[in-house]
Amino acid sequence: MSGKISATFGTRKILTMIQQKHADRDLLLMQANATEDRYMLLDLSGEKTVFSSPVSYDVLLSKGNEDWHGMTSFIFMDLPIEEQKVFNSKFTAFRADFEKPNGLKHFWILREAKNDAAFVIVTNWHSDSEYAVWLRSESFKPFAKYLTPDFDYHESRYAFVRSLKS
Repeated sequence: MSGKISATFGTRKILTMIQQKHADRDLLLMQANATEDRYMLLDLSGEKTVFSSPVSYDVLLSKGNEDWHGMTSFIFMDLPIEEQKVFNSKFTAFRADFEKPNGLKHFWILREAKNDAAFVIVTNWHSDSEYAVWLRSESFKPFAKYLTPDFDYHESRYAFVRSLKS
């Protein structure tokens, strides 16, 4: 896993064409769980993106096995400077004390490359129900305060569709 990832969004047809055109890249096609026609293509190569309108992220923390099958949650939040220090200390402690919750395959903390205030918690799970249990657990508690409108919180859940590398 590289220190950078990029994402782009569109129809399955267009994103599949991009994926096929750049078959040498580690591009993952994912479908939003909330709607059938919303797709995302992730570039995990760490190289300069091939997307014409990407959203790029720096990977601040990566833990676990990067198996993208199952459900992937993206928790987005904007953190003011003073809260970023608190958040950084929370995920540093989480990294040190990491005890993998049941069903969690991997966990990332990302920061948007063009917006230092925009953070994303990415988790991949065997099932939605295991994710729901984690959201109510002690290990999630340090991050729960960010799931409010005060931090421009929103969440998207995706399911793996395909990768030409797997």
